[in-house]
Amino acid sequence: MDDAFATLRNLPPHLRPYRFWIWLQVVILTFHVRHIQRDMRAMMVRISPRGEVDIVAVGDGPETIKPDPLAFELSKGFRLAMGELDLAVPRGERLQSAPAVTMPRRPCVIGTRLPRPDT
Repeated sequence: MDDAFATLRNLPPHLRPYRFWIWLQVVILTFHVRHIQRDMRAMMVRISPRGEVDIVAVGDGPETIKPDPLAFELSKGFRLAMGELDLAVPRGERLQSAPAVTMPRRPCVIGTRLPRPDT
C-alpha cells in the first residue's frame, strides 16, 4: 500500500509548485484502479505539461510479464498419442531432409565369417 503514496520524481521545473496537486491526482487514480480491479496492479500515468494526470496503462506490459517457471505443458508426442494434436504438421516444423551425399560404395566382402550368436 505504501507505493500508492510514493512521491513524484523528475517533475519539470514549471510543475514543481503544483507537486502536491499532481501527487493527489496520482493517489486518487491509483485507489480508483485498485477499487475497480480489486487487486494491486501496476499502473502507468502520464502527466501533461499543464499538470493533468491521465492513466496510460493498467496491468503488466508485455515486456514485464515473465513465464511461470512451474508451468507444466504436455509434450507434443504425448498429445499426439492422446489424439489432441492434428497429424498435419505446419510446414515450418517439418524436418528438413538431409542433402544427398554421394559417397563411394565399398563392395561387400563375401566369405567373411560372422561370430556365433550368444545363446
